This record gives sequence, C-alpha cells and structure tokens, in this order.
Amino acid sequence: MKCTYYGCLVIGQLICCTLQSQFYFSSNGKTEPELLWEIGGAAGVMNCLTDIGGNSGAGKKFIKDINWNQTQLCGSLFISAAWQSLYAIRLQATLGQITGSDEVLKTSNNAARNRYLRNLNFRTNIIELAVMSEWHLLAIINKNREPPLLSPYLAAGIGFFNYNPQARLNNIWIDLRPLHTEGQGFKEYGRAAYTSVSWCIPAGVGIKYDPSGLINLRLELLYRFTGTDYIDDVSNRYIDPSVFKKYLSATESSLASKLADRSAELTGGISNNSNAIRGNPSNKDAFFSGMLTISIALGRVQRK
Repeated sequence: MKCTYYGCLVIGQLICCTLQSQFYFSSNGKTEPELLWEIGGAAGVMNCLTDIGGNSGAGKKFIKDINWNQTQLCGSLFISAAWQSLYAIRLQATLGQITGSDEVLKTSNNAARNRYLRNLNFRTNIIELAVMSEWHLLAIINKNREPPLLSPYLAAGIGFFNYNPQARLNNIWIDLRPLHTEGQGFKEYGRAAYTSVSWCIPAGVGIKYDPSGLINLRLELLYRFTGTDYIDDVSNRYIDPSVFKKYLSATESSLASKLADRSAELTGGISNNSNAIRGNPSNKDAFFSGMLTISIALGRVQRK
C-alpha cells in the first residue's frame, strides 16, 4: 500500500511539474502564462499602388510610384497569442479606404502625360480579415533574457479583403464592378468578371514597446500583395463601347460608356480607340498601411 501511495504521489508530482512547464514560464522572477493573450486596436493611414495615378515619368515599382497626397485614414482591431514573448499569432480586422486619380499628373509633360489624359479616378473601402504571425528578433536571439522594452519584429500572414471600386461622375460616386468597364465577363473579350473579395498577403515590420507588461504599444508597417488587378477597376485595354448595349441595361450602358473612357472630358481630349492601352495587367494592385497600436495583456505580471 505504501509503495502504491508513494508511487501515485511521485506520478502526481511529475504531472504537475509537466503541466507547469507547459503552460508557465519565468519572467522577471515571476511565473506567468507561457501563452500570453492580448487584445487591442490601432489607428493609422492607408495608401495603394494601382494603375491609376502614380508619379511623373514612366510607371515605377513599389514606393517610387506612390501618391502620398492620396493617403487615407484606417483602423483595426485584433486579438493575439504570444508564446514566451518570442512568437505571436493574431487575428486582425482592418477597415480603411484607398483612392487614386490621374489628375495628380496634370503638370506632367513626359511619359506620364498619357496617364493624365486617361482621366480616371477611383475610391474603394477596404475591409480586411487576416491571420498574422510575428517573430520578435531580439527575444529569439536572447532567449534566456527578459523580454526587451523595445522589441523589433517581422510580421507576415494571409488574409481576405472586400473592395468595391467607385468612380466620381458629376460629384456622384458610382459602383464600377457592375458596369464591366473593360468587358469583364463579355464573351467578345475573354476577360473573367472580378468579384468583390480577393486574397492578400500582408508582410512588414514593427516595433513593440512593452514598458509595464500590461499595456503595449506598437508601430507597424504592412504591405499587402493581392490577388487582383481590379482594386481600381483598371487592368487591361479599352473595348468597343457599343458592346455595352448587348449586356447592360440602357442606364448601365450609358454609365459604362462614360466611365470606361473619360479622356474626352478634358479640354482637347479625344476618345481612345478600341484595344488601346488602359491599364497594365502584368502587375497586381497592392495597398499598405502604417498604424500605431495599443493593446492590453491578459493575465501577465507587471514589470518592476
């Protein structure tokens, strides 16, 4: 009986130690959850890289072609779980808006002049839901030290976002997707109609400031690679406007003809020939954000 008693006691002690080692670790001399949960929100700005707008000269890649004056506000909410301050995974919802206009190239007299004469504009709200992972570099390098007050990290994930490009006509914003401005879904052109949802791959960098262990601040920059070239409703070539009447109602056909080719609205402008270049289908659209985040740690000890 004594052997059984002591055997059970030893086994029970081992189980307790194992559970403790799995779910807790030491930070600042105190035991705290090994898996730390945080909830928080963020506010910041959002911008994009699409076919519309850009900088003077030939179209460029990445930040060289950003119109910073088109920057809009955005915000997000998230919940995350961090393992020993080394790695984290979070579920994040972001709401923002992106815009673009060829009018920003009005003073250009070089290769960008044709983009100004195209005379297109757009806006769209962005609703994004993403799963993100974080790698906190200093904590990973120095695993046996306390988590630093300032922790730079890399972030990447996968998400989906909803978008609905609109164009302004006579001070009224009109949905563009139902108008098939480039013949999307028309058998004459073989271009698939795009949906209002696409995937994205957010990737970027951030720095986390953890002064108390309870309230955390972050500054984070995220760039989204996307699976669509139609965030701005521009991707390919102009089509014959007479085809709109075959697939759309009289009202929609009239709007589609006006919004597909707007060059003639400018003084001295002329309508484009069918099959003339309207956009560049070889590059997908992208958008990015910079946000300041505040979060609350759940169940963590406070720093001394």
